[in-house]
Amino acid sequence: MAIVLKPKKSETASAVPTTSDLAVGEICMNIVDRKIYTRKSDNSIVVVGSHVDASVGGDLTGTVSNAQIAANSVGITELNVSDGSAGQYLTTNGSGTLSFATDSTNVGGTSVGGDVTGTVSNIQIAANKVGITELNVSDGSAGQYLTTDGSGTLSFATDSTNVSGTSLGGVLGGTVGNATIDANAVGVTELNVSDGTNGQVLKTNGSGTLSFTTITPGVTEATATSKAVTMAIALG
Repeated sequence: MAIVLKPKKSETASAVPTTSDLAVGEICMNIVDRKIYTRKSDNSIVVVGSHVDASVGGDLTGTVSNAQIAANSVGITELNVSDGSAGQYLTTNGSGTLSFATDSTNVGGTSVGGDVTGTVSNIQIAANKVGITELNVSDGSAGQYLTTDGSGTLSFATDSTNVSGTSLGGVLGGTVGNATIDANAVGVTELNVSDGTNGQVLKTNGSGTLSFTTITPGVTEATATSKAVTMAIALG
């Protein structure tokens, strides 16, 4: 007849045996937690077996059968490597040995030249360095301007609004860029003044306003006439 061994047990979740429950080397099971405990000779209670679905903690998350490294838990202490100095990077020798080294390709502070100024990490285009050669565009003809199609393509085009060389007509001669008034083209119609009567003259008020007025002969004119007659008689 088979012998049935029945170790001590508990069906209370999280229940842990004490030294009063176990002799040294005696085992006890928590069936709910699926853990096996025993008492060591130093009178400590230890887990000697646990189901693989038991949760893990510390630097790990998940369960015994699916442990995951917890976020932000791996640092220099967890790596098999001596710490380096500020700015160094972690490298391998290809045979499983890690170490910290200085990046010899880090030239961010190196000065640049040619058509650019500054450093590799802060490049600036030098003044007066961008011309037709640097632009992705074919050169145009004299007087054309640079335009875009709105989709990243540049080209040179003629300014259809530039009519400075167009000839003028009517009472003007020359071109739009160099207009001249034709001879005998300005009359009363072109002046900002109301027409007067026959014999009147054009005068200004000294403040930009023109008008026609009649000149009435005065003493000055009469005296000049008298003297002219006297001189004529004297000279015979």
